[in-house]
Amino acid sequence: MFKRILVGIILAIIIAAGLYWFGQNQSPRYTGPVIKATLGAETSLLPAAVWVAENIGYFEEEGLDLIIKEFSSGRLSFLDMLDGGVDISTVAPTPIMFNSFDRQDFSIFATFVYSDDDVKVIVRKDKGINTAADLKGKKVGASAGTTGQFFLASFLTHRGLDESDIEVVDISPSDLPDALDNEEVDAIVVWEPHAYNAQQLLADNATRLPSSDVYRETFNFMVMNDFAENNPETLIRFLKAIDRATTFIKTNQVEAQNMVAEKLELDQQVMSVLWNDFVFDISLAQSLLLTLEDEARWAIKNNLTNKTEIPNYLDYIHFDALETVDLNAVKVIK
Repeated sequence: MFKRILVGIILAIIIAAGLYWFGQNQSPRYTGPVIKATLGAETSLLPAAVWVAENIGYFEEEGLDLIIKEFSSGRLSFLDMLDGGVDISTVAPTPIMFNSFDRQDFSIFATFVYSDDDVKVIVRKDKGINTAADLKGKKVGASAGTTGQFFLASFLTHRGLDESDIEVVDISPSDLPDALDNEEVDAIVVWEPHAYNAQQLLADNATRLPSSDVYRETFNFMVMNDFAENNPETLIRFLKAIDRATTFIKTNQVEAQNMVAEKLELDQQVMSVLWNDFVFDISLAQSLLLTLEDEARWAIKNNLTNKTEIPNYLDYIHFDALETVDLNAVKVIK
């Protein structure tokens, strides 16, 4: 009898501890008024936290009725937001930089992933391209106005080349793999999963030139200033859902990979290899401002804008939402 009582007490303690742990690690389901919002997201691995939050239901649990509109690039998502199509967009720094010369009515309210190895240079072997130097005189496909354009310029500079050494062909990101396969170009600059798709199409005739030392890509959440001012609670709830998804990604890596693989229709084994290219975390860092300044300097020098002064990118940061969700994630000198 004593043993039975002791076992019962131990089981009760274990159950109580488990319930306490669950309560401490789960946000209560939101039961108040639901807020409607729209998000424009690039269909790639970069917005993995978005796909995970959508799959698990974190947006709903934070009281958001979020409609997600998918785009082939962050640039198109961002432009749609500028045209009033979506409330929030996902985008890398280059489109932000280009548009900052002409308008000041939008802001970054969080970075949610970065990668040193997402954008890649994929080349055709049968064109005699084995090193960066072999790109001279070749046609290189890239998407104008995207991070791919700035990445290509940085890659060439790092390898002692100039943009005049190659012929740049403007091609949509999703069309770049086919353009390489059909010999419209000799090489492409593109991000995942398009880089993987290109290598699959060309099989042994495709190779990748080393480039992980060239550029750290960030992906950021953008919002129009008037929307941020009039809908502060929307941004807070949205970031809470993304923060929860980021935590899930870190603690349940395989499950998260499976969710994103299913969303992007990629093989899970492929996903597990590509996954290591990304670091998922919400932040606002000083390095983001420095990247935007570097890109603006490049655009001015190469006459890609008629403006001659670098914008003050501190004016393009909306701090309130992230400071409410995670104050320690904000590391910008104001």
